[in-house]
Amino acid sequence: MLFWLILTPFVLVSLLLTLIILMQEPKQAGLGEGLGGGGGGIDFGTRGGTAGGLQRVTIYLGVAWGVLALLLQAVPR
Repeated sequence: MLFWLILTPFVLVSLLLTLIILMQEPKQAGLGEGLGGGGGGIDFGTRGGTAGGLQRVTIYLGVAWGVLALLLQAVPR
C-alpha cells in the first residue's frame, strides 16, 4: 500500500519534470556551437523572468524525483 502511495507522485513528478525540461530554451544553438563553432562564450550570469522560474521549478522537481526514487527503493512492495 505504501509503495503505491509513493509510486503515484513519482510518476506525476516524472511527467512534470519532462514537460518543464522540454519547455526550457536551450542555452546554446546546438552541439556545434558548444564545441567552439560559434562566437559566443559561456554565460555564467543569472537568468531572470520565466527562464529563471522554470530553472527553479526544474531543480525542485529534480530533488523531489530523487527523494521519491530513494523512497521507492526503501519501501517494501
